[in-house]
Amino acid sequence: MEQTNAFTDQLFQAITERQQLFDSFLLPKLLEEYRITHSATKTVQTVLVKKGLLHENPYKYDSKVGDIEPPPEDTYTESERAGVIGQRLSHYEAMLDFVVNNYQFTCDFLTTARVSKLVQLNRAFSWEAFSPNSSRVNTKGLADFVVSLRGGGDPLSISIINDALTQLSRASLAITKTLKGLTEFHRERYKIAVRKLVLPGVIIDPASIASGGMTSAVREVKKSFAIAMKDQPFYTELVEEILKEEYSPDHSVLQQELLARIASTKPNASKSAEAESFKPVLMDGLRTVGSVSPQLEEIALKLQDNQTLLQSVEKTFMEKVAEIFRKAFNLPEERQEIAITTIDPATQTGKRELIDFSSFVDALRHRAKALTALTLKNSVPYQKVEMMQEQQILDLLTRHVAELNTVLKQCAGLDDYFKQASSAATRERIRGVKVEISAIRNSLVKANQCRAEYASQVEELQQLRKLGITNA
Repeated sequence: MEQTNAFTDQLFQAITERQQLFDSFLLPKLLEEYRITHSATKTVQTVLVKKGLLHENPYKYDSKVGDIEPPPEDTYTESERAGVIGQRLSHYEAMLDFVVNNYQFTCDFLTTARVSKLVQLNRAFSWEAFSPNSSRVNTKGLADFVVSLRGGGDPLSISIINDALTQLSRASLAITKTLKGLTEFHRERYKIAVRKLVLPGVIIDPASIASGGMTSAVREVKKSFAIAMKDQPFYTELVEEILKEEYSPDHSVLQQELLARIASTKPNASKSAEAESFKPVLMDGLRTVGSVSPQLEEIALKLQDNQTLLQSVEKTFMEKVAEIFRKAFNLPEERQEIAITTIDPATQTGKRELIDFSSFVDALRHRAKALTALTLKNSVPYQKVEMMQEQQILDLLTRHVAELNTVLKQCAGLDDYFKQASSAATRERIRGVKVEISAIRNSLVKANQCRAEYASQVEELQQLRKLGITNA
C-alpha cells in the first residue's frame, strides 16, 4: 500500500507540473497559433474575393455564436462552388474569431469536450495537406481556387496567398500537436482523480486481474465512482488502464512508463531549447529585406526619368545650354532640391521635407546594391553578418526596416510631387512608383514577422527557464 501511495504521489506531482507547463506556456502559445490562423484565413479570403474567385458571403456568419460549430463538409455542384466555399470559409473564419475572443486558454476551461470541438474545427480545412487532390471536400474546393489564382493572378497576390498558406500549415501542425498533448493530459488527470477519490473505497482482487478478468473489478470501481465522482462520466477504457497500472503482474513497468511519458516534456524541451539557434530566423528577415533591391532600383530609375521629363519641359534655352557645357567639361551637377510632403502611415500626419534629388537617387541605388548582397549566402557581406551575435543581427535588421520605411515615405512624397508638378500634357508620361512601394512594404511586413518570431522564441526560452525546464 505504501508503494502504491508513493507512486500516486509521484504521478500527482508530475501531472501538477504538466498543468503548470500548459497554463503558463503551451496554452498561451496555442492562443497565438489560433490568432495567426485567424489572420491568415482572413488574408486568403480577402484576396480570393477581390480577385472574383470566391463569392463574398452576404450574411457573413452573423448569427449569434454560442459554441464551436465547424463548417459543413457535404458536396455541392460546380455552379455552387464559389458561393459554397466562400460561405464555408467565412463560417470557419467566424469560428476562429469566436475561439480567439471567447475561449480561455487554461487546462480547466479547455475540457475534453471543448478540445474535441477544437480538433473538429482544426480539420475543417487540411492546411498541412492543402491540395486540389485532397479527399476533403472543403480543402479540395478552396485549393482549386488557389490554383486558378496562381495560374493567372498578379505576383503580389500570389505571394500573399502563398505566405498565408505557409502560416496556416505551420499553425495547423502546432495546434494539432498541442491539442493531442492536452487530450493525453486530461486522460491522466482523470485517472489520478479516480486513483485518489475512488480506488481507496474499492477492494480489488489482484489475482483476478492477473488472470485477465477485468469485469468484476470494473464493476466494483463503478459502484464507488457513482458516489465519489458522480458528476463525472465513467470511462471504462481509462479505468481498465488504471487497474492494469495498479494490479497487473507488470504494474511496476507500466507505472515507470507512465511517469516517464508524463515527464518526457522536460528533457525534450531542455534539449530543443538549448540546441535551437534563433539566428536563422533573423537571417531570414535580412534576406527578406535584401529581396527589395530590384524594386529600389526600379524606383530610382522611374524617379530619375520623371525628373528628367519635368526638367526638359521647364528648362529655358540658356539653362539647356548651361547643361550641355557642364556635361562637356565634366562639371558637377547643380544641386536639385525638391520640397515634398511625407505622410506617417501610423498617424496620417504630414511633414514637409527638402530632398536633394541627385543625392537621394544615388543613395537609393547604393542601398539596392548593398541589400542585394544580403540575399546571397555565399557573399562576403552575408557571411560577415552571419558571424555576428544574435543581438547585433537583430539591431541590423531593425535598422534596415526603419530606414526603408523612411525611404518609402520619401519615395511616396516624390511620387506625389511629380504628379502634381507636371502639366496636363506630360502627366500621363510620369511613371508612378506605388506598385514598387507596395511590394517593398509587403516585404517589410514579412521581415517584421521574422523579428516577432525571434522575440517569441526568446520569450519561450525564458519561460522554459523560469519553469526549470532548461539547464541554461
